[in-house]
Amino acid sequence: KEIDMGLTHLPHGVSSFGVPVLPGNSGGLYSGDTYFVDSGAGSDSNRGTFRSPFATIDYAVGKCTASNGDKIFVKEGHVETVTAAAGLDLDVAGITIEFLGYGNGRGYITFTTAVTADMDVDAADITLINPRFVAGINALTGPIDVNAARFKMYNATWQDGTSINT
Repeated sequence: KEIDMGLTHLPHGVSSFGVPVLPGNSGGLYSGDTYFVDSGAGSDSNRGTFRSPFATIDYAVGKCTASNGDKIFVKEGHVETVTAAAGLDLDVAGITIEFLGYGNGRGYITFTTAVTADMDVDAADITLINPRFVAGINALTGPIDVNAARFKMYNATWQDGTSINT
């Protein structure tokens, strides 16, 4: 529940002690639900809040509502391991997933076990901000599989494994 303290809404939010503070849906530009993900401290039985995050991006995507402007924050240090084809399916339209942190400290998606391991983008209007991808197996055949319109990635990085050149 939002408490009106007479504060001005900031259109891009602010950060307080590393926690993103976004403008609410009463007058702000952001109107969707917000979820947090942390593989180290999260559980898919949690509420998906900053202090009680989900364990996986995949689970958080399933909690989103299509075309509602929902946003998922991937906390620093999170590791989303994709081990099979369609191992991570972004299948809810209109969501944004933002990876928090800087450089190698930010959370990431790694593709392991099978050369066919991939992330499918199966709904329109999905945006990834600051994503980091890591190859965990050699000769990946197509780790990012886009099957829907208007998919966007900003500030994305790809990192080969220690002895892997993909």
